[in-house]
Amino acid sequence: MPGPTAGPVTGPARGGASAPGQPRAASAWSDESVAAAGLRAEDADFVTVGGGLAGFAVVDALRIRGVAAARIRVVSPQRRPFENLGRLIRTSQIRDDDPLRSDSGARADNVWGFPGYALHEAIGRRTLRPLWKVLTEPVGAEFYNPSPRQVARGLDREADRIGWYSMLVPGQAMLIRRRTEGGFFCLVHPADHSPPYVLRTRHLHLGTGYPALGYAPELIGYRLRHGEYFNAVNAYEPHEHVYQVLRRRAGTVLLRGAGITASRVLQRLIEDRDRSGRDVRILHLFRELDARPPGRHGPGPATEHGWRYQAFSFPKSAASGQQREELAAMTAAERSAWIAAMGGATTARRRLWRRQLDRARSAGCYRALGGEITLLEPSPRQGVRVLVARPGGDGPLRLDVDFLIDCTGMSPRLRDNPLLADLVDSGCAGVNAAGGLDVGPHFEVRGPGGGLADGPGRLYASGAIARGGHLATVDSFAGLVDAAQLICDDLAARGVCTPLGPACSAAAWVKWLAHRAP
Repeated sequence: MPGPTAGPVTGPARGGASAPGQPRAASAWSDESVAAAGLRAEDADFVTVGGGLAGFAVVDALRIRGVAAARIRVVSPQRRPFENLGRLIRTSQIRDDDPLRSDSGARADNVWGFPGYALHEAIGRRTLRPLWKVLTEPVGAEFYNPSPRQVARGLDREADRIGWYSMLVPGQAMLIRRRTEGGFFCLVHPADHSPPYVLRTRHLHLGTGYPALGYAPELIGYRLRHGEYFNAVNAYEPHEHVYQVLRRRAGTVLLRGAGITASRVLQRLIEDRDRSGRDVRILHLFRELDARPPGRHGPGPATEHGWRYQAFSFPKSAASGQQREELAAMTAAERSAWIAAMGGATTARRRLWRRQLDRARSAGCYRALGGEITLLEPSPRQGVRVLVARPGGDGPLRLDVDFLIDCTGMSPRLRDNPLLADLVDSGCAGVNAAGGLDVGPHFEVRGPGGGLADGPGRLYASGAIARGGHLATVDSFAGLVDAAQLICDDLAARGVCTPLGPACSAAAWVKWLAHRAP
């Protein structure tokens, strides 16, 4: 780990290989240039950057396949793999026991998927109801969905079993460079503010999650112009004050978005209104408010009152069925178009909040609108004035509201993350047609020309930053596990770990069940 001999990376260099004392701008570093820069180097067989569920899934798969914890390093500012996702879940109004948009067998802490979350819950609560739900879904019951509490507990248990905390390197990965001798360097700024150093590894994995929160341009402009952060908020940032104010007095709130977060925020607003009895009016802005009758219109999700309903982010066949095979055979442009069509903003069709919505609509406290926000400015009533361009040539709509909650999602742009932006600019990675890192069938990162770099080392990426690749569901629990297995299959072919055959898998599952270290 970092020591007193480490020194800072100094000014830029030109060319492909790094010059002594000037490695930052070089596309590849050598051992000599790193030493000349005063950087201490530590060796690891495998390094993953991010420390979230994408990295956890890969590390878990490696440990199951026989790789010792001492050979792996995890560079992350968070200690627990569920830490960042848990924070986003809480701010988006999903409580610890609320349902997540996943199924019983999609477990990042259990690559076999058995026993699933439903069986665990049935045993823990001594009830057959979760199992009945799984057996009859989706015809006789809604899909079974695990809760954040279940997911966090399972991940904590598995992290303890595989020795996650012994592999953890607290800090931020600032730069990644190819090593001229083969492999990669990862520049680490430690969390304790000690001098930076580099991890030298043959194989490196990126699992950094979404590059940033998705702040809409109108919201950014409003905040920059007026310095006002109280009345206009992003759903993924802390905004509990909005609900506190609306529990104490009447008000109007404008909600923008049509995904699962928008439905959760809407449910919270309606529940608080019912409990407090305040006259809270909810305006809901959809980009497109479909006027067609409720139902399925074409191959996409079913629609109703502006919502697009789909049980999961993608159909299940995109994860392990016919559509996955079709996607793998498509060109990059075809995959991008298919993912954009099938993976847009959708939400789960849950009876509870649909009944709440019908009741709020009947009471006149909920109103859906269609259009695009063109301008935000402070209103005379110490709220927000919103100008909306309406479709169909109608004139602009002016709304004076107390609060605006923007639920338009996370930012998928690689350039919103300095590490990823530098990775692309330095020529270490290419970008696919969907704007994600260009990865191959085993999630190996390809260069700007679509080819793999020479040498024995490999750079891998999974999770949200690899969208547009061969697996549509790459950011789901099941998709993260699938990607991890494909990465480890490639590493097994390179001699890093053992193949996961039937006997090895059965023995590893018994160890998992008994909570024994791999």
